[in-house]
Amino acid sequence: MSTTYRFADLVEQGHDEYSIRTQVRSGELSSVRHGGYALDLDPDSPEARHRALIRTTVPLLNDDAVLSHCSAALLWGLPVPRRLLTKVHVTHDRPGGGHVRTWTHTHSSALPSLEIAEVEGLRITSLARTAVDTARLCSNQEALQIVDAAWRMLDTPTDLAAACEMAGRCHGIRAARWALAHADPRSESPGESLSRYWMIMGKIPTPTLQLEILDPGGNFVARADFAWEEYRVLGEFDGRIKYASSLNGQPLAEVVMREKERENRLRALGWWVYRWTWDDLRHGQRFAADLRRFLDESPFRRTR
Repeated sequence: MSTTYRFADLVEQGHDEYSIRTQVRSGELSSVRHGGYALDLDPDSPEARHRALIRTTVPLLNDDAVLSHCSAALLWGLPVPRRLLTKVHVTHDRPGGGHVRTWTHTHSSALPSLEIAEVEGLRITSLARTAVDTARLCSNQEALQIVDAAWRMLDTPTDLAAACEMAGRCHGIRAARWALAHADPRSESPGESLSRYWMIMGKIPTPTLQLEILDPGGNFVARADFAWEEYRVLGEFDGRIKYASSLNGQPLAEVVMREKERENRLRALGWWVYRWTWDDLRHGQRFAADLRRFLDESPFRRTR
């Protein structure tokens, strides 16, 4: 995590305006907003930049401001569309409309104390409120990724449903409600949630998630992201990530060979495996059509 400074902090440390500008030009310091700087900021991470923007903006906010929407979502660890990370979002518990400025987006709405939490020493909206508020800024496919992740952290959807109810007819609430209606906490990553979105849109039969496959002796063989038991098809999202996470210092070729052996065992048990990546999900309708074709052509499909 980068270290952040306000202009006054750097002056206190003996820097003047010229030396600060020099450090920014050299890349030693990054300017994240007017009068706000970060040390060791990852230039390729909008998430890291937004965290630095939060840290340099919070000292300038009114005491009743609570970090909310995508800013709170980032702090909770929810998946946030990068296009939303240009401004710090805050909510005030007061009537009237909000406003948008260069570095902040201020919302005004009812904010009970039960919907305020503290994360990393900062006052932010509760997880359920954050998920619903952020989903309201999103498309259905983005909202599903957020609500899946929030439900996974909350264990039950009760608080999410209550937050949707409290939002009433707020702008964007349809996306949040759609996501809650289709959410499943067993989706373990944004990619798995996005995969389910395109399955829903393509009217693909609903899969079983995280199905454990055992051999006839009851020994564990695999856990599949998606399973269509009638078709005897297992679906796995982004196998390259699984390879990378399972290397543990072992040669990639060895890991790939083990994966092929695992797939051969699954075929011997009567399962066919379909894999896809982020590139496939960028063309969601095509992905759903290809998956449908694979299901229909499965050599192990059970016939009635």
